Amino acid sequence: MKKHIFPVAMILAVVLAGMGCRSNTDNKRDLIFVGIDALDWELMTPLLEQNLLPQFQRLIRMGASAKVNTNAEGGSAVYWTSIATGRHADKHGIHGFVTTDPSSGQLVPYTSDMRKSKAFWNILGDAGLAVGIVGWYISWPAEPVNGFMVSSYLGMKGEDQLTWKGTIYAESPGMVYPESLQADVDQIIRAAGKNFSDNLGLIVKSRALEEDTELILSTKESFLSDEIYIEAGLRLLQKERPRIFAVYLSGLDVIGHRYTHAASGVQLNYDRKYGMVQQNYYRYMDRVLGLFMKEMRPNSLFVVVSDHGLREGEHTNDGVFICAGPDIRQGHRVSEAVNLTDVCPTLLYLLGFPVSADMDGRVFSGVAEPSYLQKNPIRFIPGYGQRENTAAAPQKSQFDEKIVERLKSLGYLK
Repeated sequence: MKKHIFPVAMILAVVLAGMGCRSNTDNKRDLIFVGIDALDWELMTPLLEQNLLPQFQRLIRMGASAKVNTNAEGGSAVYWTSIATGRHADKHGIHGFVTTDPSSGQLVPYTSDMRKSKAFWNILGDAGLAVGIVGWYISWPAEPVNGFMVSSYLGMKGEDQLTWKGTIYAESPGMVYPESLQADVDQIIRAAGKNFSDNLGLIVKSRALEEDTELILSTKESFLSDEIYIEAGLRLLQKERPRIFAVYLSGLDVIGHRYTHAASGVQLNYDRKYGMVQQNYYRYMDRVLGLFMKEMRPNSLFVVVSDHGLREGEHTNDGVFICAGPDIRQGHRVSEAVNLTDVCPTLLYLLGFPVSADMDGRVFSGVAEPSYLQKNPIRFIPGYGQRENTAAAPQKSQFDEKIVERLKSLGYLK
């Protein structure tokens, strides 16, 4: 897998050495990054106080935390691309969920090859670090990386449905890089399709799950999406042991849109019929967090990020940022909010790499120990270069119409 990366890695190593910066050969720090769409501090806080989220509580005690300022427009497709690149949409090129196909005039989803800017996995992979990326937004088709990528299209082969927000089909092109991992991922997809209903019964009342409604269908699809990405992420993380690992989970956002409402009467009816679905999903995410935390090593940097919060069916500016690991302040709440575009440069700095001066974000230094900041001043380089072979128009897939329909059903498109 690394044979495609070595020439760039050698060039970058020379550049870093020439600048007197720490190279990846000196830095033995790893990264486990868990992206949870719509995680909200205001909803988390009472659950933490009731000791209902023990893994989140442990991570918060281990590290530093802050609120996320969603300093962008355009929805999750834009937000997560800004998180990955440190740039706003005018630079990274992803302006929303969909774009217009110039050949047909139809709305079609953005594809990964339309992203103009390098993501943190490109930068770190070019420097020789093995990476593993699972389910990241706008990652289809899976791009060649120094490691592996499971793209953001997710579903069950032979069924006329997609999971949302993710979509991955067994034995479908462009879903996985390298292709040699396709059989492993296919096995995970099929197993999850058989087993996910029992776990979902812990979140939504079992009787309600018997309904044949759009609400229950979308709930099953979004939960299945998370189940597959969690299992794929854990299995590939354990098997491949990449230095840089990231997984994105979308189910909490879908649950928040589907099962919460500003009107107290409507919310009460939801809770009676379906159960405390949003709260139960938080507890599910807590259990998942514990599984990934078990994969931490002494040198691991562990980061949890949400792009925004979500309460009463609407997005909020109370997203979550938690960072733990070597040289990170413990049990510290940073009063300043972190911007979406700050995440990438902060990761680069904490991993021992210089920050690109052309990024819109800055290093969120409040999470680091003062002694680390003093010994390791922030270094800058002009840039890591643009992505090569980007596309002006999206690649077409057989899923485009279904994805657009699902976006409309969730209110993201009109």
